[in-house]
Amino acid sequence: MNFRPFEAIVILCLTLLTIPMVNAQPQPEGSTTGVDDLCRKAEQKLFTHPDSAFVLAQDALRTAEREHYAMGIANSHRIVGEIFYHQGFYYEALNHLQKAETFFESENRETQRAQNLNQLGLVYYNIRQPDVALARHREALKIYEDTKDLSGMAYTYGCLGRLYEKKQRYPEALDFQHKALAHYEKVNDIRGTSTILENIGSIYEDLEKFDTASHYFQRSLHLNELTRDSLSMIVNLNNLADVYRKTGKNEPAITYSTQALKLARRLNDKYQVTSAYKDLSKVYSQAGLYEEAYQSLEKGRTLYEEIYGEETRRQVALLQTLFELERKNGEIQVLESDRQLNSVTKVSLIAGIVLLALLAAAIISRQRLKIRQDKEVIERKESQQKLMQAELENAHLHERQLQHELENKSKSLTAHTLHIISKNKMMEDIRAKLHDTLQEEAKEQRKKITNLVKLIDHNFVQDKDWDDFRSIFEQVHQNFFEQLQKISSDITASDARLAALIRLNLPSKDIATILGISPDSLRISRYRLRKKLKLNAGDSLTNFILGI
Repeated sequence: MNFRPFEAIVILCLTLLTIPMVNAQPQPEGSTTGVDDLCRKAEQKLFTHPDSAFVLAQDALRTAEREHYAMGIANSHRIVGEIFYHQGFYYEALNHLQKAETFFESENRETQRAQNLNQLGLVYYNIRQPDVALARHREALKIYEDTKDLSGMAYTYGCLGRLYEKKQRYPEALDFQHKALAHYEKVNDIRGTSTILENIGSIYEDLEKFDTASHYFQRSLHLNELTRDSLSMIVNLNNLADVYRKTGKNEPAITYSTQALKLARRLNDKYQVTSAYKDLSKVYSQAGLYEEAYQSLEKGRTLYEEIYGEETRRQVALLQTLFELERKNGEIQVLESDRQLNSVTKVSLIAGIVLLALLAAAIISRQRLKIRQDKEVIERKESQQKLMQAELENAHLHERQLQHELENKSKSLTAHTLHIISKNKMMEDIRAKLHDTLQEEAKEQRKKITNLVKLIDHNFVQDKDWDDFRSIFEQVHQNFFEQLQKISSDITASDARLAALIRLNLPSKDIATILGISPDSLRISRYRLRKKLKLNAGDSLTNFILGI
């Protein structure tokens, strides 16, 4: 076969490219120990500095892939998945955790695989696939049972218990939590025991068995005091305050919430400080201390805005780190391409001085084209990055605007509700005084005062404030009344008012005052509403309406 000169040169170049090159490829840097150290450092920074943890995990992943270190690859993917999970990027978390699952399974590392399966279960629950989440937790439990890992079994039982609690299947939830408690007590894990006691207390609180819930919360608090776990103590105190508030014991509720607030301030834990302010606002409102309730609500709202801003900045920082890594990876690829081209040039020189000029011209031409293409790729990536950053900032701005509008509407709804309560209490006082007067005045006066009482009674029912209240309520709780009508077409306007006030989680005393009826009449109204909603004897009307 005859070749033209240029074809011969190309074939010779391709032949030279296939010759094994000594020292052409970079030697692996670091070791498996280095990968493990990077993973440990990333885990230490996972919650405090997620952007730094992400960089360390990515470095560990690249090194592990270069060294073909399967366990390093698996652990790196798992850590990256957990970072994305805690930042709310669930589908990215799912992608990395599934990759980790593949490597753990291929390496037959059952303990690490079970841990990863539990994390996958948490991710699947958050993307609204509870059945898949349940399957992952059960698979993890099977591994721990086969390996007789009591601590792993206890943790997985706790995960299963929380999953069934979210599904409101409380008997199964309690069964799993008690199994977890027994295993933690068997291995003498105080922290695990206190966590499960807290979980069991929460289930009994949902079941409105407040004395039992308080018992478990107190046991959990005692263990956390022994281990000086201040963060868990805050959760215990807030839950105890909630139980006392729901049972109408305002003074101990205020005491526990105040203790939780002081401890959260000392730890500078803004999430828990916000939670304590929220609980204080509820109990102050229940106790009729509306000024203190409003102040606590305002302080909590202000702090929530700070937390939201910090969360947004952390997420933006993580995305920025991701974009920077993408850009640097592109630059590294360009440098590696350049290094390979230089190696080819050296090998080509060995072929002979005769081909030097032609080979140099071909390599230079190819190198220029490669650099130009890489430059265009980098410019496109930078342009896409700027566009994505602008879209991200616009999305966050829109989200903050929506959050601000919702908070304003919630504040307006709260103020409007308090106004109705105050007005109706005043009307009750007037009506009571008029009834007293009826016992003493003359017949003519009795007639006039009786008409006045009827007018006040009419005002309770036909007050225009209800129209304003419904308008504001529908802005905050959209489609609530439509959903109510879909559940039962027999719902009347009075039933809708009662359901709306229950949705606001108001005490029965305040609901009776707003509706202008007695507590006995309120109980009858609640009973009629339960029948229309077709609730079973053991179902909670409040929990049902809060779930609409």
